[in-house]
Amino acid sequence: MRFVSQYPQYKFQARPQRSRALGDGGVEITQEGIYCQFVAAHSGGMLYENEVAQALAHFEFRGNTQGEDEATPTDPMTRLSVYDTQEAAQAEQWDEEILRMVEQRLVEAAVTSPGELIMVTDKPIAAPFPAYDDWDGPEVEMLMVKLIEDGHDLELVLHYERAFGPRREHIINALEATIEARRENIVAA
Repeated sequence: MRFVSQYPQYKFQARPQRSRALGDGGVEITQEGIYCQFVAAHSGGMLYENEVAQALAHFEFRGNTQGEDEATPTDPMTRLSVYDTQEAAQAEQWDEEILRMVEQRLVEAAVTSPGELIMVTDKPIAAPFPAYDDWDGPEVEMLMVKLIEDGHDLELVLHYERAFGPRREHIINALEATIEARRENIVAA
């Protein structure tokens, strides 16, 4: 899941840190805190076109700044930040339970604080065909033939499967093999 905030350094506490005081003046951490640090667009946060459009339509951007000419408003894109739960789970090595808890807390925050962050509900790249995500055919080769016959860009389908689709390992492997086989069969003029 991806979330966008109108604040460039937005941070969200998904789970508080809990500690217990010890008799010798020390502190024992009983629960590690989980903090979601959004990445600003101007600091390397990658926002897709659909996310920018959704954010620009949703947020009001009060107190927008002006450019050096003191007349032109600055681009609100510089104020946006993004958080991807899948990337965070991989970087922090979360298990499925923690990932679901963080996503649930962020969804709740998007509902209760819509002026701070929004959940992006649509995908930046559409599935190759409507039933693609639900396809569970016995033969992966049939899917590859359908994709080629329908004229789909296999590299784009591979990117969709890895980033936004169901992330099915056997289909990813088949797409990689098909792309490689097609590259080997192309003859340079």
